[in-house]
Amino acid sequence: MEKLIMYKNYFFFLRPVNLDMYDTEFEIYDLGGTNIGSTVWGIKNGTKLFSSETEKDDFMEWLQIEAHKIEAMLKFALEFNCPVENADQLDLSTDKIVQIMKTKWSIPPEIMDAVLP
Repeated sequence: MEKLIMYKNYFFFLRPVNLDMYDTEFEIYDLGGTNIGSTVWGIKNGTKLFSSETEKDDFMEWLQIEAHKIEAMLKFALEFNCPVENADQLDLSTDKIVQIMKTKWSIPPEIMDAVLP
């Protein structure tokens, strides 16, 4: 599963490398399909999409948050067998969902708050 994201005027694809109980690594691809790095190892040297190290660092900081949100949505679907958009149809309180996701999947509450409807 790939997820298209947009940062400023750039489009990127994120593709999960592994989906486990802890952190999920995503490979990062530009719109042309070139692998430009990962959320664990950062942007590959020689990538010319960013005009400065500061711009690249700002992108990676933003990307980490977006990747955590995507990770939370994927793990939510595995845990509850439905998309996060249907969380209100579960017979569970939001607090209980957040607790399950934190305990079992290591998803921080602030990330779950950002993705729950």
